[in-house]
Amino acid sequence: MVIALRCLMGMAAPADLGAHLASVLDLPDAVQGTFAEVLDAYLVPVLDDRVQTFVKRYCRRYELEPAVLIPSAMAARYLFTNAAKAGVDGTAFTTDVRALVPEPRASLVLERLLPLFEMALPKLRQAAVMRSVAEHGRVVRAVRWRMDVIRASDHAIALDVPVATITLQYQEGANASQASYQFLPEQAAELKRALGFIVD
Repeated sequence: MVIALRCLMGMAAPADLGAHLASVLDLPDAVQGTFAEVLDAYLVPVLDDRVQTFVKRYCRRYELEPAVLIPSAMAARYLFTNAAKAGVDGTAFTTDVRALVPEPRASLVLERLLPLFEMALPKLRQAAVMRSVAEHGRVVRAVRWRMDVIRASDHAIALDVPVATITLQYQEGANASQASYQFLPEQAAELKRALGFIVD
């Protein structure tokens, strides 16, 4: 039977998605209780070597075979990330899980996963915003500033002019960098006026 999900924007769910989601209930209690750690590691754009290292360490801690953990982690990752992409909320997530997993296991799956979904959703949406912007240029991630006073230089003495140094930390694709700029009072006032239009 084809199951169309709101989390997938109306697309059909993979055939094994429901079974893999429900497999979270077959994990040891200690693993179910710390499944948030697993999702923290898995809810990244790319599953790289760091995720594999985490899985090995986590499974050693709980004496668990990775093959037992991975299906539920991958299923939750798939549904969480697609739900964030589709812009759905916990209500739609609940409906989709109930469509995928028969009762009474559906309610138990939701008991485990719905709080984690609602906790992860804002982070996933923010990450989507950052990726959407970063693909088209530099994205400012943080602003640092410092106030100084130029007392004198080789050009003149007794200047006593305030100057603001503003450092923009930005992301450009996979690379992070920063650039610093110095603002005299007139230019700082101009920047303030411009930002007033943006923020207000």
